Amino acid sequence: MKKFDVIIIGGGHNGLVASSYLAKKGKKVLVIEKNEHVGGLAEYANSLNFISPIIKKELNINIHNIKDTDYIISLEDNQNHTILEDKNGKLSFVKTNADENDQKTFLSIINNYKLFSKTLGSFMYQKPPRVKSGKRSDLFQLMSMGWKIRKLGKKNMRELLRVIGLNIADDLEDNLNNDNLKGLLSHESVLGSNLGPRSPGSILTLLYKQAINDNIFNLKKIEVTNYINQLEDCCKKNTVEIIKSSEVRKIITKNNSVTGIQLNNNEVIESKCVMSNADPKTTYLNLLGAEILDTDFIRRIKNFRNKGNVAKLELVLENEINIKNIDKKMYGKFIYAPNIKYIEHAFNANKYNHYSKNPCLEFYVNDNTLSANIYYVPYLINASHQENEIIEKCVAVLSKFIPDMKIRKQELITPNQMEEKYNISGGHWHHGDLEIDQLLMMRPFYGSSQYSTPVNGLYLCSAGTHPGGGLTGINGLNAAKKIIEDSK
Repeated sequence: MKKFDVIIIGGGHNGLVASSYLAKKGKKVLVIEKNEHVGGLAEYANSLNFISPIIKKELNINIHNIKDTDYIISLEDNQNHTILEDKNGKLSFVKTNADENDQKTFLSIINNYKLFSKTLGSFMYQKPPRVKSGKRSDLFQLMSMGWKIRKLGKKNMRELLRVIGLNIADDLEDNLNNDNLKGLLSHESVLGSNLGPRSPGSILTLLYKQAINDNIFNLKKIEVTNYINQLEDCCKKNTVEIIKSSEVRKIITKNNSVTGIQLNNNEVIESKCVMSNADPKTTYLNLLGAEILDTDFIRRIKNFRNKGNVAKLELVLENEINIKNIDKKMYGKFIYAPNIKYIEHAFNANKYNHYSKNPCLEFYVNDNTLSANIYYVPYLINASHQENEIIEKCVAVLSKFIPDMKIRKQELITPNQMEEKYNISGGHWHHGDLEIDQLLMMRPFYGSSQYSTPVNGLYLCSAGTHPGGGLTGINGLNAAKKIIEDSK
């Protein structure tokens, strides 16, 4: 019977990062991946703006930006699009129908958010502290968090504390007049979340995502495929064994301690340490089983909010794609979320498990291929999506900007399909909502933070842990360090 020091369930980017780090520390590591290829949900990632320098240093990952300048295009029905240039994180307007005062205010808001998110960013790359652990390390970390917020200065600290619980719509409507600019920032605050522009906490979600990605607009500056390939190569160099096209049926335990895993073919592999890259609900309720968990803990698991609402659409046209009134040299990240009201109406449909007749879109163009994120397309229980209808509604929106759309191939991936392919409960990008009660030391929930679990030898490393989604790999690195710390 095979035996390993650590078994990692799931070959997503966090699992690959964790396995490489553990192997470098002398552990015999096995990664089990359900699909033919590693990378997980990274397959659907349109963009990657930033890779943690800690990951690059720890794993010797050598990836450079494919470009230093990118463009954000906010589309308008009247073809008077707003175009922003992002040059190494510095934003400027190339084209807009907003007046000069709105342009200055918009950039000022961005700079304020950047300042606040930079403070939050310092908490992203370490395990979150326990509030009442009594440990000096946790107490010091909490004091450090408070001090960094205090260092913003009285004015900025008060402003951060004021906006952190607000909705993005109120803040933008108080300061901007241009609907297109308000729609653009609202889009960034709610994409991938179960929030609308008028939902409390949508500013915090925006700041948090910016802290993870080091940019308020997550842009395609790094090739995702290259990143995943380098992570896999790193595993091979460090003698990590990877089994693909194989699914874990069960995590085996004895006396509340892990003893190994059982595959779907009934093969048992022994290990006293198992790390799950699956989402928290799948890990606890499906792989582990609720029978060994107490009632209160099961309640917390079930209350963890993880309903996905973003679908992936890929269209291949017969001819090269041309966007009206946009120079091809300025193609970049396209967004169609024209105003706050439009986004809020789409969100209202999502609240009742319907998709809007007028979807919001974020997409990239490559020659004759268009790759888009569509929201809100909710995860459905005991129901199926009308895929052709959703595609038709998206094409109707895109036709306003792309003349003579002759579609050769189309594919829609719904949250339900993401769940089926990658065992992600709810088909949620981040494995769970990024909201104030599911962040930092409360992620995913009390009793399961800091990457450990109530079962000895079982750890979590997925996007459902701190700091959340994105492709940074910090979840995997922090979880691996937790294992090393506990094994001493």
